[in-house]
Amino acid sequence: MEKTGLYLLKLHFTPEKGMVGAGSMVLAVTVNAATGALHGQAHGTIQEGTQHAPTFTSPATGAMHSTGFGNITRVGAVHGEAAVTLAPPAIGTYLAPFSASFGLGADWTGQGQFTVGTDTYKCHVKMVD
Repeated sequence: MEKTGLYLLKLHFTPEKGMVGAGSMVLAVTVNAATGALHGQAHGTIQEGTQHAPTFTSPATGAMHSTGFGNITRVGAVHGEAAVTLAPPAIGTYLAPFSASFGLGADWTGQGQFTVGTDTYKCHVKMVD
């Protein structure tokens, strides 16, 4: 299903099963179908599965384009600066570079990855209804 105009796209990045210390996130962006411009926000957890996993929130700006090629029909990337909040017993918040990229099929599922600071998490990606 091709979308037109300006629409909201919400993608859920989840780690592969059995990945210890992995992260997950939700990327919610508006998409300008004519230009491919993406603007929105990412929110997630890094080092998921630990007792007190840090969380992050980041503005996200980037682009998504149609490929017209194979099973991957759309590719996209965003970047921003994440505010990472530490859970007790550690306390505080720090800023870290954020980026994410993804490749999606016609069914709006695929593969991607996101990076917060120096840590990169490879994930399955699917559109959230």
